[in-house]
Amino acid sequence: MGFKAPPGGKIGSNKHIVNDHTYCCQLGGDTCVDGEPQEKYRPVCRKAHEARIGGRDNDAKRYGVPLIISEFGACMDSEACAVEVSQVGDVSDEHLNGWAYWEFKPFKDLTTSAGNKSEGFYNKDGSL
Repeated sequence: MGFKAPPGGKIGSNKHIVNDHTYCCQLGGDTCVDGEPQEKYRPVCRKAHEARIGGRDNDAKRYGVPLIISEFGACMDSEACAVEVSQVGDVSDEHLNGWAYWEFKPFKDLTTSAGNKSEGFYNKDGSL
């Protein structure tokens, strides 16, 4: 990350965290041609999440602060989405870092690429 200590803080600060996002679709190319990670890229996606989360975990340990992956998934109700979410959850569990799925509920987010669909845990009718 390039900092010697958490910005505005010190090593071991109890007021800082390392925060990052991880998406397989960040790999670009045809990884997510339809907006979801393609099945053939599952091993590549797993390795990408391991590298990103592992790198941030090393940064957090160096700073003596917790790590949270505060955004990942952002996908639809599909098997590909379930794999993406599971991969990030599994890698996070291996590193004992916190995580928060994007997005818990649809709130007409302007930053999403989902259009009128939901990327949340809940469908429009409130079902999980």
